[in-house]
Amino acid sequence: MKFPEIISLFEKNANPSNKEGMERFAITAEKAYGTGIPFVRNLAKQILKQMKKESADERNELAKKLWAHGAHETKLLASMVASTSIGWKTAEKWIDDCQNWAEVDQLCMNLLDDMDGASDKALEYSHSEGMWRKRAGFALMAVTTWRQKKEVDVRVVDKFLEAIERESTDDRNFMKKAVNWALRHVGKSGTRQSYDKALALSKKLANSKDKTARWIGSDALRELKKKGPTA
Repeated sequence: MKFPEIISLFEKNANPSNKEGMERFAITAEKAYGTGIPFVRNLAKQILKQMKKESADERNELAKKLWAHGAHETKLLASMVASTSIGWKTAEKWIDDCQNWAEVDQLCMNLLDDMDGASDKALEYSHSEGMWRKRAGFALMAVTTWRQKKEVDVRVVDKFLEAIERESTDDRNFMKKAVNWALRHVGKSGTRQSYDKALALSKKLANSKDKTARWIGSDALRELKKKGPTA
């Protein structure tokens, strides 16, 4: 499926009323078709099936065109059809070009988590001042521990928890939710050791003098206690 055909499909299936719904979930974008995630995912499956015999470079070229088009949905599609060989240089340009939390999270879940060095990049991004790159750091922590579960090195878990505690006072809405997300998923990563460490940090933050840290800790503590250790 060629780029012009893909854009034509978005235009034919555009739904302006869905754009209003996106805004209710704080998903703002200068350009959006309002087609919804299921449409994008189905389109990605069709494209990948058709490109099965084509090279990773060809997939990446299409992905770059889709991202450059600038619409919310074409960015999401780009993250779904790109190969991990696209590299961190391009990935970081995309992160910095994101306009909302959904684009960041989908980019992490669909592509960045599978790229070499994802855990190191998560820690690197956690130091960022920019909203979306920093959120990408904690989104990667959450996705990495969620998908790899028991395979996550305990030393990586410790570094993630250090970053979570360090940034637990960032009161920006999209940041505190990302830090909370990372903490909860570290605790649910499948080992008793990770659970105990995440639970201990949750308790510590829940008793913090800082309002944001208390919210992050209290919310994570409720979920971890409810779920309990998985190993």
